Amino acid sequence: MYLKTLEIHGFKSFADKTVLEFAKGVTGIVGPNGCGKSNVVDAIRWVLGETSAKALRGGEMADVIFSGTEKRKALGMAEVTLTMADCEESLKVPYSEVAITRRVYRDGRSEYRINGTLCRLKDINDMFMDTGIGRTAYSIMAQGQIDQILSSKPEERRMVFEEAAGITKYKREKKEALRKLEYTEANLLRVSDVLAEQDRRMNSLKRQVAKARRYQSLASDVRILDTNLGHKRYVEINAEICELKTSIRGLEVRETEIEQQMPAKEEAVSEARAAARAFEGELADLRQQLNEHRNALASAQGRIAFNEERKAELEIRIRQNHEDIELTREKLSQQEFEFLSANEALESLTRRIIDQENQLAEHEERSRMSKGERESIENTLREARGEANRTQSLVASHQARIEAALAQLEGTRERARQLAEEEQRLSLELEEIRAQQIQLSEEVSRNAQQIAEFEEAFQKAERSYQHTRGDLDAARVAAADIHKVLSQRSSRLDVVRQLVASGEGFEKGTRSVLAGLDEADRFKPGLLGVLAGLIEADNTCARAIEAALGGHLQAVLVDGSGLAEDIISRLAEKRLGVAAVLPLEFIGHAAGTQMQSLPEGAIAWALDRVKSDARVTAVIERLLDDVLIVPDIASAVRLRSSLPSTTFATVQGELLGKEGVMRGGVAGDGSASVLERQNEVRSLEAEVAELTASEEEARNKVKELEGRLTELQEEVEVSRERLQRQKVEVSTLQGQLSLATREVENFETKLTNVRWERGELEQRERTAADARESLEHELASARERLEALEADQRRLQSEADTAARRESEFAEGLNELRMSLAVERRAKQAAEEQQKPMEARLAELREVSLRRESEIEIFEQRIEAATAESAALYEQCETHRYEADDLQTEINTRSEGRNGLLAVIEQAEAVLGDLRRQFSKVTEQKGREEVAMTKLELRLESLVQTIQERHQ
Repeated sequence: MYLKTLEIHGFKSFADKTVLEFAKGVTGIVGPNGCGKSNVVDAIRWVLGETSAKALRGGEMADVIFSGTEKRKALGMAEVTLTMADCEESLKVPYSEVAITRRVYRDGRSEYRINGTLCRLKDINDMFMDTGIGRTAYSIMAQGQIDQILSSKPEERRMVFEEAAGITKYKREKKEALRKLEYTEANLLRVSDVLAEQDRRMNSLKRQVAKARRYQSLASDVRILDTNLGHKRYVEINAEICELKTSIRGLEVRETEIEQQMPAKEEAVSEARAAARAFEGELADLRQQLNEHRNALASAQGRIAFNEERKAELEIRIRQNHEDIELTREKLSQQEFEFLSANEALESLTRRIIDQENQLAEHEERSRMSKGERESIENTLREARGEANRTQSLVASHQARIEAALAQLEGTRERARQLAEEEQRLSLELEEIRAQQIQLSEEVSRNAQQIAEFEEAFQKAERSYQHTRGDLDAARVAAADIHKVLSQRSSRLDVVRQLVASGEGFEKGTRSVLAGLDEADRFKPGLLGVLAGLIEADNTCARAIEAALGGHLQAVLVDGSGLAEDIISRLAEKRLGVAAVLPLEFIGHAAGTQMQSLPEGAIAWALDRVKSDARVTAVIERLLDDVLIVPDIASAVRLRSSLPSTTFATVQGELLGKEGVMRGGVAGDGSASVLERQNEVRSLEAEVAELTASEEEARNKVKELEGRLTELQEEVEVSRERLQRQKVEVSTLQGQLSLATREVENFETKLTNVRWERGELEQRERTAADARESLEHELASARERLEALEADQRRLQSEADTAARRESEFAEGLNELRMSLAVERRAKQAAEEQQKPMEARLAELREVSLRRESEIEIFEQRIEAATAESAALYEQCETHRYEADDLQTEINTRSEGRNGLLAVIEQAEAVLGDLRRQFSKVTEQKGREEVAMTKLELRLESLVQTIQERHQ
């Protein structure tokens, strides 16, 4: 085994991915200070599992990640891969090369891989344990580490030799074994503590059992007392209910009497109320008429007062209007005089403005002619200058284009030479790449055929693996189902056994005897069992057999009459209950029974359905000799007439004795019988035995399938890895082939472009030469035109200056005339503005005078109308006053009649209200007593239901 390669990326100073290859025989790395030797050693120690940042010359593990420089940003993770070659025997792995990878991120996450598969650090340590390679081993020495070993303590140097000798692995295994032994001892100690705790719990449970039995005894007494108390309460509640029923009947009679009296009273009240409502309607009509007359009278009187006030107000307004008319006429005369004076001044200003406007128009015409002459000269000058500028630009353009044509011609020739060289180089490279493309295509075809073979082998192994895995899952499910059923049956068997062992279903005395009374060491050795445990009955007839044997089933078999006497004495002395005891010597020998014919309608003779222990066979024969099992009690009654000396037992546990006594019914607890419980134990034991065998068989099948699955999984992994390697190789070749194909296309495109560009350059060269010759002729012609245009510019500039001086003289005279005209116009505008308010004031004064005269006529007409209206209203007031007095007299008369009727209604309503109060009290009393009776009935029903539930 030797170190083949070391791949570093992002670790310390190795920012880029760096691969170091170590050929066989390389034993060291040398170089100047700062070249990275220590970083290489740190990378090896780190990938082998070094967890101390200090040992790697850092403060924390994130320091090993490249942290960046001024020109490069920091990386987010560091990764180192170490590859060992020829390591099958040293590392005991099925690979010729093993690649160990460690990666860490800045957020603290890290991972380890072996040949690309995620693993633990412990897996890497275990792999290199006895090879002398590891993070603390001295097979890889850093600079200065040899001096450190020589100067170290003897026990530290011993670790070096142990590592080199390869015994570190065994020391670690020994340490691990000792740790497991300590852990096992601690588990044993805990188990002991648990067992002790369980013993304490058993003692506590025994005390709880005794308390429970005491509770059952007291609960029986409580049920009897509770029944007596319930009966007493039943009688008391019944008596209260009877009293309430009598009272309710009396209240119902009184309620009926009151109901019979109330309709007549209510009818009389209703008739009186109807008459009162008629009186109220008539009074309302009379009052409404009275109010209408009074309102009309008040309205007429108010209107007369309003007319008098309005007449006085209008007379005052007439006097005021006469005064306003006189004052307005005086103002109108004065205003007309001022308006005529202003009008004469305005006409004088208008004549002066017309004269000055004529002079201004004459000067403006002269100024316009001078300006037109100047503008014409300047336009000609601008055109000449524009033409000269364009000609000068054309000269410069021709010169620049000639120079550019020369430069382009030279560049075209240089580029044509370069393209010729480029075409020759591209042709040679294209031939080489085409040869490489053909070779890669052949290799891809060969490897694709191998992939198909490997794929078929992998699919076959995968199908076998999946089929076996399905069989294993089905086997595990079957084993789990069997185990589940076995657990259920075992639990049920344990419970039933405990019930049988504790004497569940036996009387108190029998349980006391089975428990050894109060001296188990003396009595238990002589107990041979209960009769129920020494016989086995058919399960379908178990209840019938149990009914026939009755109390004898609980008889305890003992090995001597002396022990039986002691048991009976002790039961009586300690008051431990009653028990049946059967001494073994009293049983005797079985006399044998004579076969009897089975009557029609019977199921079987009891002895035919019972198997018993040899020790109690004689007793069983005597007890069941004349017992016949029948389907039901009706069959027993029918057969008794023909078999009067026979005892009949039904399969439901009912019994008809030879004396004619019937016994039957269902026990309240619904528990299984003693014989059924014995049969259940035997059935469960057989079923548990069968299930245990089935479970063992299922487990063996699961183990067999698991072994087969492991083999198939290894085969699948080998096929997958072989197929994956082949696919990776084909993918690499296809990538190289695609790259070569793209390179061929690129070179062909480049070669085509080069040839096309050479043709274009030749055409450009010919075009550039022709353009240069044409531009030189155009340049000479443009220069001659430019000289002629410059002479025209000088002449036109002189003419333009002379025209500008004449225009300036005309402009000065024109400005003086405009200023004089503006002064006159402002004076005229002021006069017009003064004249406008005068006109408005004259119109306003004339309008006021006319409006006041019109108002005087209107006011006089309104006074006449108000006088006429007041005269008519006086007449209406007298009429309304007479009508109101008559209506008031009628209202007083009708009110007296209504008051008498209301007194009668009030008296009748008082009587009716008294009857309603009596009816309401009777109804409320009856309702309260009915509610009380309902509560008592519910209490009685609840009491009966509670007693029934407690004693079912």
